Amino acid sequence: MVKKIQPLTWVDLLLLFGLPTILNFIACKIAIPFLDAQRVFPIEVTYFICVGLIVLIPMFFGAIFLTIKEIKSFKIVDIFNRLKIKKLSQKDMLWTVGGFIFLSLFSFLIAKILLPFAGIDSTPFFFKNMPLNDNYLWILYVWPVFFFFNIFGEEFLWRGYIQPRQEYLNKKYTWLVHGVLWAFWHLPMGLDLIYAALPIFFILPAIVQIRKNSSIAVVIHFVFGAFGFLSLSLGLLH
Repeated sequence: MVKKIQPLTWVDLLLLFGLPTILNFIACKIAIPFLDAQRVFPIEVTYFICVGLIVLIPMFFGAIFLTIKEIKSFKIVDIFNRLKIKKLSQKDMLWTVGGFIFLSLFSFLIAKILLPFAGIDSTPFFFKNMPLNDNYLWILYVWPVFFFFNIFGEEFLWRGYIQPRQEYLNKKYTWLVHGVLWAFWHLPMGLDLIYAALPIFFILPAIVQIRKNSSIAVVIHFVFGAFGFLSLSLGLLH
């Protein structure tokens, strides 16, 4: 039998966000510059390797481990139930589509209008070869492995494991506190990325808090992330 979700303390919350942030700092500020200096891979692949191995894969398996430890069950159905991974209802689908459209428009406004007006380039430092020319198109074939852990590593830990416990602590302000901490996790990747991605930090936690369904965040994050990466890679919005 799956146990009742245990509330988080502030110490728990800061540790659960803080440790991945430290790992992200190590990956972005130490590992990526070191490996990039060796000129073995394009920096995009270096980013996949460093952030994937140091940050996202540990987050993915860490979320599953913490969930199993909490519910005392190895059953996938129990794990998904605890992580709020549910089938999308018709209302959930409306929230998913509406959230994606709103997020896309808001992000486009920031990245393509407001930031350029302020003289800020929203392209992260690890995407310096974008859009990819013919010599680098092979990167698209190695990206899906990284992208899997990017989406599920974040969503399983942030929205799946942490947010339901966080709601006992932060109540109606969970989405706001969660969004600030999630944005802080991105800080090692650069302020330009945080500016461009600002809407998603708060929209996803808010929708999950309203609908109690992490699957919505998985779908929106997946489609939004894939569209953004492929647009940069292929120069669709260049």
